[in-house]
Amino acid sequence: MKRRTYLKLLGSVGSSAAIAGCETRAGTENPTVSTPKKSTLTPEPALRLTVLNAVEDLGMDPTGHEPIDEVLDETYDDHTAIEFPPGEYLVTREHDWDRGVENFRLVGLGKSHKDVQFVFPRNDPGEQFRMFRITSGSYHVLKNFSLQQTDDRTTSADIWLANTDGALIEDVEWLGRTPSDNDARNQLLLFDCTSVDGVNVARRVYMREGAELTGYPNGVAGIRITERSVGEVKMIDCHIEQRGSSSFRATHTQGVLRVEGGLFKNNDNTNMRISGGDHPSKSSWIKDATVIVDDNDLNEHARDGDRLHSPAGLLIDSTGNGYSGVLIEDCDFIYKSSPSARAIISTSPPTWGGHGSFTLRNCRIQNDTSVQTIHADTVDTDTTEKPWGATLDNVSITGQCTEQPYDSAVVIGKNRNGSKIVDSCIHLPRGYVGGVLVEGAEGCSIENSTINVSGAPTQTRDADLSLQNVSYTGTCAFKDQ
Repeated sequence: MKRRTYLKLLGSVGSSAAIAGCETRAGTENPTVSTPKKSTLTPEPALRLTVLNAVEDLGMDPTGHEPIDEVLDETYDDHTAIEFPPGEYLVTREHDWDRGVENFRLVGLGKSHKDVQFVFPRNDPGEQFRMFRITSGSYHVLKNFSLQQTDDRTTSADIWLANTDGALIEDVEWLGRTPSDNDARNQLLLFDCTSVDGVNVARRVYMREGAELTGYPNGVAGIRITERSVGEVKMIDCHIEQRGSSSFRATHTQGVLRVEGGLFKNNDNTNMRISGGDHPSKSSWIKDATVIVDDNDLNEHARDGDRLHSPAGLLIDSTGNGYSGVLIEDCDFIYKSSPSARAIISTSPPTWGGHGSFTLRNCRIQNDTSVQTIHADTVDTDTTEKPWGATLDNVSITGQCTEQPYDSAVVIGKNRNGSKIVDSCIHLPRGYVGGVLVEGAEGCSIENSTINVSGAPTQTRDADLSLQNVSYTGTCAFKDQ
C-alpha cells in the first residue's frame, strides 16, 4: 500500500468538535494514538489517521463491475480514512461492523456528492439490503457520496449508524426510487446516538428522488432515530421529499432530536414526527425548517398513478412514553393541495401515542385545504409528564381554506391546562372557519392576538378561556405563497 502524509481538518462534529488527522508513512511505527473524548463540547485532540485512496492504495474498481466488499471489511479499522475518487463502486452484501472502531471515515473526493456513487446488484423481490450496519464505535464520518438504488421496484440500500459520539453524515444522497417496505427496510437511514453526552450530526442528507407511495403502513421512511438513542442527534439542512412514509421519525428516543433548517415536501404519512424525548438536560426542537404539501405538484420523479394518501405536516408523538416539551420555532408550513390528513400540526391521540406540552414560536402556517390546521389532542394525565399545555407564540395562520373538520382552525383538547395563544394572528375569511376551540381544559388564555375568521372567533366546551386584548379585524403580516 502507498501512503501519503498530510494534515486534515474536519468541520465541527457535534457541538464544536474538530478532529485533526495526521497520516503515517508505510514502514514507520505508529506513535501513541490519543483516544477521542466522550464529550463534544471542546475540540478533540489531534489523532493519527491513516488515509488510503480506494483505487491507488486499495485497488478498488471505480467502474462498478468488481465488488469492493472484501477490501472494505479488511480496511475498516481505528483511525482510518478511505477516500474514493469519482466513479462507481459495487457493494454486493451487508457490512456488519460491530467492532467498537474509533475515528473511521469514508469520504468521496468529487466536487459533487454525486461524483462518487455506491451501486448495488438488483435485489430479489422481498430482499431488504443494508449497506452498513455499524452498531458501536465513535467518530465515524460518511461524507460526499451517493447511494444509487436505481429506478426499479425492488432495489434499495439503507444504512444503520449508531455511535456513542461524534458521528457525521454529510453531503450524502439516496438516488433512485425507493420501493415499498415489501422490498426495503422501514427507513433509509437509522441514526442513533448511544451515549447521553454524545452528539451525532446528519448534515445535508438528501432523499428526494421519490418512492412507492403505497399508503400507510407500507411506505419507507427517510430517517429514523430509535429507542437506542439516548444522546443528541442533529439534522441540519436536510432535504427529504416524496417518501412513502415519514421524512424523519424520533418518537421512541430517550435522547433528543434537533432539526435545524431543511425542506420536507410531499412526504406521505407525516412530513415531521418528533417527541420531546427524555434526556436529563436537553429537549428536542425543530428550527428554521419548511414543510410543503402540494399533491398537485409532485416532482419530476413521480410516476403515473403516484398520489399522496395522508400527508400530515408535523406529528408530535411520544409513542406511549409520556414525554413532554418540544419546541417548533421559525418554521413555515404551507399546504396548497392535499387529500385528507390528520392535521398540519397535531399531537397523537393518547390511545396510540400521546404527548404533553409543546411550543410553536414564530411560525407561519398557510392552509389552502380542508385539512385541520392545528389539533392539540387530549392528554392522558395518568401516563404523560407535566406540563400538558400547548403554546402558540407569534404564530400566523392564513390561507384560502373554507372549512375545518372541527370547525375551528386551532383545537385545544382535553386536559391541556394552561394552554395559551399570545401575539398571534388567525386570518381565514372564506367559507365558514372558526378561530379557536378549547375543550375540557383549565386556565387557557388568548392575549394580544388577532382572530379574523368567517366563523366563530372562539368556542369553549367545559373549558376555561380568558381573553385579553383580542382583535377581530385586521390581517396577518405573513403573505401567502
